[in-house]
Amino acid sequence: MERFLIIKISSLGDVLHAFPAVSLIRRKFPDAKIDWLVNPSFAPVLEYNKDVSGILKFPRKELGSPLSFPGAFSTLVSRIRREKYDMVIDLQGLFRSAFFAKFARSPEVAGFASPREKLSALLYNRKISPEPEYVHAVEKNARLVSILLDIPFSVPDTLLPVNSANKGKLDSLLAGKGIAQDEILVGVAPGARWESKQWPPEFFAEVVEKVGASVEKCRFLLLGSPDELEACRKIASVCLKARTTVIAGETGIGELVEAIRMSKCLLCNDSGPMHIAACLHVPAFAFFGPTDPDKTGPYGKGHTVFKPDMSCIKCFKRYCPQRNNLCHKSIDSSSVAEGVISLLR
Repeated sequence: MERFLIIKISSLGDVLHAFPAVSLIRRKFPDAKIDWLVNPSFAPVLEYNKDVSGILKFPRKELGSPLSFPGAFSTLVSRIRREKYDMVIDLQGLFRSAFFAKFARSPEVAGFASPREKLSALLYNRKISPEPEYVHAVEKNARLVSILLDIPFSVPDTLLPVNSANKGKLDSLLAGKGIAQDEILVGVAPGARWESKQWPPEFFAEVVEKVGASVEKCRFLLLGSPDELEACRKIASVCLKARTTVIAGETGIGELVEAIRMSKCLLCNDSGPMHIAACLHVPAFAFFGPTDPDKTGPYGKGHTVFKPDMSCIKCFKRYCPQRNNLCHKSIDSSSVAEGVISLLR
């Protein structure tokens, strides 16, 4: 085989979970063309993957509009078909991703036998069922590829390489903020896509204040997208002793990667930055409530997951079914701070 198309459109964490699977393909087919269909918002992280040959951008916004749909659909399908892929692998498992996989007219269209949306499987001619012991998304993706291509299962280390251009942009940003080179940086990412995943800014502030009071020359970088700027500013306003610097909203994904790389650790919810930390071998202190860390937690060693001892966790709901977010009040900030302090010392 010479041409592969990977379909993993979103989100940031899900895209990163597929990196080891793509590395397995590259190992068996070192000269193959491996393209990736992805949401434009997450395309920059694929620039860190040396195994990806080309990036096809999924025009989600245009496909969602009646006016722009015909042109966007025609352009995307034509682009996919032009490449004449030998195999299309849909790791998204949604009907829309399987739909475009089928439209590629590839002789082999593969995906999970039990995808997230069951109708998707009807569009695959290769349906793969990883064994139950493969629980984490990283391992499930890698196992699908190992079965599909008849190669031994493994999870290649996909440490993200330094991007000098992105690092240069970040260095300039931090210098402009007056951050000294001898400061100990701790990343803080209070955002998440689901409301139920978002521990309150006050909780993050409690941890930051306790760590800042115990570790000299510690600087907390408050990270995130423009949507998370308000939460970051709130953390900074509440902290009276800890030194904080807000760069949320001033970085793209590339600079975010480099900021996390520079950090000694990352305080975070179950979010994209958490998975970036895992891909950089930066210890993550992550808070889990509605989701399952066994399935989508920070992959690899050196991370610490905090989860409440409550019967209602792992509800997998975007909003708290009980409307009280009790899990957000059931993790002790002192326990988190002690873990961070122990690491920094």
